[in-house]
Amino acid sequence: MPSDLIAPTSFAWALTHIRRFGDTDIFPVPFEYECIAHDWNMVGPLLASADFAERRLSADRRVMMLKPGGGFRAATQLDPLDQLIYTAAVYEAAPLIEEARIPADQNITCSYRIAITPEGAFFPPISGWKAFHERSRLLANADFTHVFVADISDFYNQIGQHRVQNALESAGVSNERSRNIERFLNHMTAKQSRGLPVGPFASIPLSEACLIDVDNLLLRMRCDFVRFVDDIRIFTRSRKAAIETRHILSKYLFESHRLSLEGSKTYVRPVARFIAEELMDPEEQDRDAAAARVKEKLDEIIDRNGPYWDGAFDEDERQGILTQAERESLVELFRACTQQRPFRLGLARYLLRKATQLRTVLLLEEVMQSLEVLAPVMRDVVGYLNLAIPTANAQTYGRRVIDFCHTSDVGELPFVRMWALELLLRRTDAATPAQAIDLATESAADLGDRPVALLAGAHRQVDWVRDRKERWRNYTPWDRRALIWATKALPRGERHPFLALVIDQGDALDAAIAKHLRSMPN
Repeated sequence: MPSDLIAPTSFAWALTHIRRFGDTDIFPVPFEYECIAHDWNMVGPLLASADFAERRLSADRRVMMLKPGGGFRAATQLDPLDQLIYTAAVYEAAPLIEEARIPADQNITCSYRIAITPEGAFFPPISGWKAFHERSRLLANADFTHVFVADISDFYNQIGQHRVQNALESAGVSNERSRNIERFLNHMTAKQSRGLPVGPFASIPLSEACLIDVDNLLLRMRCDFVRFVDDIRIFTRSRKAAIETRHILSKYLFESHRLSLEGSKTYVRPVARFIAEELMDPEEQDRDAAAARVKEKLDEIIDRNGPYWDGAFDEDERQGILTQAERESLVELFRACTQQRPFRLGLARYLLRKATQLRTVLLLEEVMQSLEVLAPVMRDVVGYLNLAIPTANAQTYGRRVIDFCHTSDVGELPFVRMWALELLLRRTDAATPAQAIDLATESAADLGDRPVALLAGAHRQVDWVRDRKERWRNYTPWDRRALIWATKALPRGERHPFLALVIDQGDALDAAIAKHLRSMPN
């Protein structure tokens, strides 16, 4: 008998979560999830009947994500079935994790408070950053003289998986389940025993669970502090107390977690200097005020159209929905964002997402001229370009994106190529089939054949698909599934016998893709 079963309702919630929020905030969402949803009557029970303790992971995808300062961070996209298992297991543990944390209303641990909804949300829609900033301001204006600012170095990659197991068990998760989560993580990292995958949202509650004991240590020390993820601010009444606290925290993190503090981001400062540099920067206040004004104007526009508005305008509305002042403010703020150093990633994302929601072309040329600067937010760039590129001259813009991939210093990076190819997949009118497939083929050494197969299918390149479908079993899982999906380009009489073969001989996910394709009209 299976010893550790995840509930069917947990898998159903996990699928709802992924279909609404994606499997990561880094990679394009795989088409496989829609196929899984279509075949849920088969896939759901298969997942729910499997022993979590015996799960063997399939191949994941990894890419080095570009950071604003020019560095990189490894990101992971799990196999879709593994992602569902990971999400469902953490979903069941999440309420116990939240209950074990310092209560949210104390505004001490401000990051990612767990508030699960039937609609698939792990967290509230409002970020805890504002609470973190406001409590920092409150403490800075109390009777403290110094602040110890701590940043845990390479936090996600250095978290000990056994510490995850200990944290879960301390929160009330059963010993068996907590050990199986540890085992699952251990297989993800090739038994390196350290690290949470960066990308999956399910990693966030586990990371917060690992810092519960750190929060409790600071409480027992009677520290006045506030934390947001791995950023901690501790306020003291003397420099000596701040240094002593730094020593105690550093010692505890090393001895209990084998974690260390990032030297360049960890310091002790007088509160007055902290206020001047972190809380009261006049230039930042001006930028934030400008951002707030634009946000208020854009929110008013959306509010006028009702809660169920999908963001669409007709052509006349698209040109006239913003006043001249609003247009100038939006463009000016975006231009300032792309020119400032350090690059404000959060503001760039916000402006791109708002422009996407409004379906305005106002930022189109600014975006095209700033692709290299915007490379760390390529996901949001592609989301915007997908809607903003006009149909009439789509290939002009597509050519510019392809040229960027060939000429920019960052254009050959797998993370950038991945999203450029995603744009060409979403907007098949932005490039000829040869242009799109050539770019994907150039990138295959890093990204595999998956982008090539998806583009071949989208562009109905029958000869490409026909030449490879007989060898479908020889491809790696991610590439194989894309090749199966690409057979939608084939005539029905040729496609259906092949799909019947996949259903008969492929694995559960291959079969789900084939069944979904068979149900689709020509």
